[in-house]
Amino acid sequence: MNRDSQPVQATENSLAAIAAGNASLRAFVQVMPDAARAAALEAEQRCKTGASLGPLDGVSVAIKDNIDMAGLPTAGGIEHYRHAIAQRDAAIVQQLKAAGAVIVGKTNLHEAALGATTDNPWFGRCDNPRRAGYTPGGSSGGSGAAVAAAMCALALGTDTAGSVRIPASYCGVAGFKPSRGAISLEGVMPLSPTLDHVGLLAVSAAQIAAAWSVLAPAAQRGASACANSSSRGAAGLRLGIVRDIPDGLASADLAALMASAAKRASDAGFALSAVSLAALSLSNIRRDAFVLCEIEAAAVHAQAVAANPAGFSPALRTMLAYGARQTKEREGEVRARLHAAAAQVRALLDGIDALLLPATAQAAFAYGTGVPDTQADFCALANIAGLPAISIPWSSDHAGMPLGLQIIGAAGQDPLVIEIACTLERAIPIP
Repeated sequence: MNRDSQPVQATENSLAAIAAGNASLRAFVQVMPDAARAAALEAEQRCKTGASLGPLDGVSVAIKDNIDMAGLPTAGGIEHYRHAIAQRDAAIVQQLKAAGAVIVGKTNLHEAALGATTDNPWFGRCDNPRRAGYTPGGSSGGSGAAVAAAMCALALGTDTAGSVRIPASYCGVAGFKPSRGAISLEGVMPLSPTLDHVGLLAVSAAQIAAAWSVLAPAAQRGASACANSSSRGAAGLRLGIVRDIPDGLASADLAALMASAAKRASDAGFALSAVSLAALSLSNIRRDAFVLCEIEAAAVHAQAVAANPAGFSPALRTMLAYGARQTKEREGEVRARLHAAAAQVRALLDGIDALLLPATAQAAFAYGTGVPDTQADFCALANIAGLPAISIPWSSDHAGMPLGLQIIGAAGQDPLVIEIACTLERAIPIP
């Protein structure tokens, strides 16, 4: 991570940014200045004595508020759980603390993580730092906004059908969803245990690489996941470029994004081949994934909804009720279709090292203009197949809002996906 500043000063910078901007952005639902300052002081003392714990020591980190931190509520964006105090840290939070990370607070999210705008009825509508009145995406919108507004260097999110990569694309930052199981879900409020992943958001792929060198499962730590001169770069790597954006998603903005990605990837030395999404119905996959989320979330929250329906918004209650009404037969059909689609997604990677495609079908949009159904169409592919995927800032739409380029790799190839992202990131012209 960025070690230009000493931990104490870096933490003060984060806290100052939160103090100056959170009232308007509503990225954080809880800030922990005293604990952050104490952790930063310990990190700085380690730094001075040559006892640093590694790349995350003294780095400011935000935690999405569906991830447990001992002694603090884990609300999951839901009023009913506002005062539900976690008894212990989630496994990933334990990892962060052991690595010396300075946790500055917990971030806002779409209610129950079941949506992609972070227009939260209980904790406030989160704004996009790139443009007031625009969504930061979701469900990890607070985490994406916090990173984009320099309120932290790294943020945790969860990603069930794109909930890390959508905010990354909309806010102009990097967002990484690891392979299924690479980060433990212990201590994370479930939405869909089948599709849930914990992910990371940072300013760049290089920052993600530094964090992953610490947080990756042991089996991946010897693999390259860095953006420095020791990285092998593009040598011998084959990328599949999606050139046939489906008609319902096609736009001049996405065409320009993919043309630029193809040119810069070729210039960087990657071997390229065209990949078609024609065999996949992106809209059907997204709808089936959402139905599965409703079914599984209904089971997660059934007792709480029965005991306190007023603690859930009408919109969320409607979705949970729909999930609860689905028969086992319908659930089996949905799972079977997603299983078949996941095999198709994995087959796209035959003969290539990674796939390049847009992260989102559109850039961030203004609140009140209608929510596109298609926000997760490109992202859901990696969730149903359990594949590592990253969105990196790449271009802008016709209105000047950020658009992300997504890189998807084979299961377990998380370091390679990050390495490719770092190489492509270096190929982006500096404005």
